[in-house]
Formats: sequence, C-alpha cells, structure tokens
Amino acid sequence: MALRSIPWFKLLRFGGIILFIVVLSRTDLGELWGWLKQVSWWFLAIAAIFQVLLLGFKCLRWLWLNEQGFQRKKVYQRFGEFLEAYAMGSVTPGRLGEVVKAGHAGGRSNVVSSGLLVISERGLDLSLFFLVAGAMLSLGYISALSRNIGYVLILLAIAGITIAFSILLFPAVVGLVDKILKKMHLLKPEQGLVFVPRKGRAIGIFSILTILSNLCAFLSFYFIAVAILIQLDFFTVSGSVALAGIINSIPVTVMGIGTRDVTLLFVMDTIPKAQVLAFSGLILMISQIGGGLLALVAGQYFLYKAKVETGN
Repeated sequence: MALRSIPWFKLLRFGGIILFIVVLSRTDLGELWGWLKQVSWWFLAIAAIFQVLLLGFKCLRWLWLNEQGFQRKKVYQRFGEFLEAYAMGSVTPGRLGEVVKAGHAGGRSNVVSSGLLVISERGLDLSLFFLVAGAMLSLGYISALSRNIGYVLILLAIAGITIAFSILLFPAVVGLVDKILKKMHLLKPEQGLVFVPRKGRAIGIFSILTILSNLCAFLSFYFIAVAILIQLDFFTVSGSVALAGIINSIPVTVMGIGTRDVTLLFVMDTIPKAQVLAFSGLILMISQIGGGLLALVAGQYFLYKAKVETGN
C-alpha cells in the first residue's frame, strides 16, 4: 500500500484514544473507582445546571449574531442550528463539527458569510480559554509551566479576540476575505459575502453572552472538581481545564479523550493520579456526552418546530 493512500489524518484522530488507553493501563483502577464512589451528586447536579445554562447563553448568542430579534420561527431555527452544531462538535476532533451550522444558510456566499460568524464565535471562545490559561500561569496559580508561557498565551488570546471582533465590526475584513475567495475561485464574480453592520449595543450584548457562557463552563468544571473532592481553588481549576481545552482544540482526538487526561495529570501534579482521571472522566460525562446528547435532542426539537412554523 502506497504511503499516500494511508488516511493519516483519520488515523491521527485515534491518537488521543491510544493515549487514553496507555494512561488508563498505568492507573490503579480500584483507586479510580474508589474516588468515583465518593462523588457528591449534589455538586455534580450543580455542574450539570451550569452546563445547561451554557447552552442557553450560546443559543441566545447565535440568535443575536444572526437576527437581533426574537421572532418565534427565527428563535426555533437559530436555537436548532446552534444545538445541532454543538452536538456535532462534541463528537468531532477539535470541535470542527460546529461549522455545520453555517450550512443552514442558502447559497455558497451565504454559507461562507455564516461561516465567518462561526469563526468569530468559536475563535472568541477559544481565545478566552487562552486568556484564562495564560492569566493563571502568569499569576502563579499553575506552577507546572513557566510564567513566560502564560504571557505568550495572553498575547495569542488578545490576537484571537482582535480577529474575532474585526470580523464583526469592520466591512474591510469581510471584503478582504471576499477578494481572496474570488481569486481562489471559491466564489463566483457575481457572488459576494454579506457584511451586517452591528452597533455598540449589539456587540455589547454579544460580548456579555460570550462572557456568561464561558463563565458557566468554568463554574461547571469547578463544581465537578468539588464533587470529586479536589481541593483546589476556582482559579487553579479554571486555568488547568483551560489549558486542557487548548490542547483539545488540536484535532487528534474525540471529546478530548486522552489529551485532556494527560494535560490535567501534568498541571494537577499535586493531586492523586486516579483522582485527576476521575475528574477528567466526569468532565467527559457532563460536558461532552451529557451536553452533546442534550444539544442533539433539543436541536432536533427546535429545528422541527421551525419547520412547523414555516408550514403555518
């Protein structure tokens, strides 16, 4: 078999799973089960509530980016688009599945225009993870890595935030993308990307919803840590999970399996190995599997309601 015929990228996706198997094979499973038996279901329920709030705020953000109104059919459609994409993102490497919500726009130019909004939205979320991880490293909450790495992460976060808001605020940025795509023959000359002007109030609400949704994510992670009896403060847990989230954005695994475990083991080096793996497993259950299943069911419900409203 020729080397070029081997699906290297697809095989690379299993790298995280292989890594997880290796880590698990070197873990005392009895101790791991012992930690899981001590889980506080009360705090785990609080973590799940924050996961639901996260989905709600992100649904509103996607609606606000596209409509800036609350007409019932549009609410159903945009909520359904986001939740369907979130569910796809939960089971695809690097959450690449989230781009599917751009596919609901009609016509290639509209799909690309919607895709730019996805890049802005997803890029801002990832930039906030860079910012939190960098801040916690530079402030000394995480000692496993150099503070200089924290400063670099902060600079990358600022760059990402700048790009995300530039797409939303400046027509010249959308115009530049339009020219590049036409030179690459990805858009026909008569097709064009659509820039929607957004005033300060619209950007302000978008920013608030972004902060609230990401705060809910970090609060969910923190209460999962509390549920598994990890005695670390909110900032340390947030910085640790943010670092793991950054690594998970590399498309070599599904649902962060393997990469999240190794990253958390590295940065939470003062916590028993089995306890850290229990924490990582609960994040998988609550944030990835639980959040993904809820988004899948709710997304199909909202898309069905949007179809019914269109028929009426």
